[in-house]
Amino acid sequence: MSNVRGQLGLGSVLAMVGLGLLSGACSGGDAKAADEPAGTGVVSELRSEAVRVTPEASEAKAAAQSEQAFAVSFLHALDADVNTAFSPHSLSTAFAMLTDAAEGQTLAEVERVLAFGKSDEAFHRSQDALQLGLQARNREAVQADNRKVDAQILTESNDIWLRDDVPPTPSYLDTLARYYGVGVHQADFPNSPEQARVAINSKVSDDTHSLITELLPQRSITADTVAVLTNALYFKAPWAAALGAPVAGQFNNLDGSTSETQMMRTGGQLRYYAGERFVAVGLPYYGGDLEMQLIVPEADAYDAVRSALTSETLSQIVSDGTFEQVRLTLPQFKVKSVVPATDALKSLGMLSAFDESAAEFPAFASSVYENVYITDVLHQATVAIDEKGTEASAATAIILGGKSSVDPEPPTPKVVVADHPFLFVIRDNPTSSILFIGQIVAP
Repeated sequence: MSNVRGQLGLGSVLAMVGLGLLSGACSGGDAKAADEPAGTGVVSELRSEAVRVTPEASEAKAAAQSEQAFAVSFLHALDADVNTAFSPHSLSTAFAMLTDAAEGQTLAEVERVLAFGKSDEAFHRSQDALQLGLQARNREAVQADNRKVDAQILTESNDIWLRDDVPPTPSYLDTLARYYGVGVHQADFPNSPEQARVAINSKVSDDTHSLITELLPQRSITADTVAVLTNALYFKAPWAAALGAPVAGQFNNLDGSTSETQMMRTGGQLRYYAGERFVAVGLPYYGGDLEMQLIVPEADAYDAVRSALTSETLSQIVSDGTFEQVRLTLPQFKVKSVVPATDALKSLGMLSAFDESAAEFPAFASSVYENVYITDVLHQATVAIDEKGTEASAATAIILGGKSSVDPEPPTPKVVVADHPFLFVIRDNPTSSILFIGQIVAP
């Protein structure tokens, strides 16, 4: 069990705030309004009154290093021959929120696959520092160098949706409040799973500026859903210097064919790194804190470079890159990926979390669902670039379900003893025809 749960479990105070995320918003701080009919899918929020921690900015380094290591391993678990985009940050953040609900082999596998190390207090402080640091990347629009520079937007949201008959542990609520600034939405999964799905999708859509509208497909939420953890990320930023207007060009596809596309050109002092059969160029965004790094293999070396890519390589591109005079040509592109995250995570060794008999998520256990396990991990991402900049989004959902530990009680039998005179009827039910009627008074 995570150390944080043990350290923070005492003295948690719960505050309940009504949220109108589904039809019939609750009032008066109750999990379900008194006059609300059953099955409307009301969602409320439980939140600890613990104050969010404000770590030092330098503490974000460990979380960022974990994301980078996970990024490479997860990339290698995906197909190499299709356009793909995913967000290591979104996936990592969603699983970071899950660690304090897990223990045993389940927790160990999550920590290893996500490259978390030990998910103790320092781990959560690092996650907190990274998210707070990213908030500082937002910039207002300005007028610079005879051009208007659009605003830079980088936002994310974290949400946990828990069935309303599973009380969250106070220590878990403390962790969420202290390091992620969130509480737990209580959802009526048992009676209104579809309305809950619509509400979660609506929240994700709002938080990604409608770029991801259907993170949870139909029937992904059922009456046996115990919890859903979501992270939604939105990014929009102009280049530090606008690229040249796109012109018609040609792109050589992996399968040997060619495509007509719009190519953009730029030049200037850019970060440049020459590696083994590839070069990397950094294109900075407005403000200079963020950049898109293009890793460009030699014409016949894509597979080799992709296979050899490591976390250390990504670090070297930044640490060993030098600013050189570069002339760069790149295509406009737009990619939307629905990533098979569950299969990829299992291939990397996260197995017990998906096993209903082996998963250990005690924070979500209850008298109804003792065996709680991950039923699916959903991830979508979009990235689009043009001569002005980049717009991108990502969303992750970790869905946990349960196998009921309570066998349904057999119905109480109705006792009938025909030991005295009785009547009988023989009837045809479809036609209501009474074929025989009689009585027995002395058999």
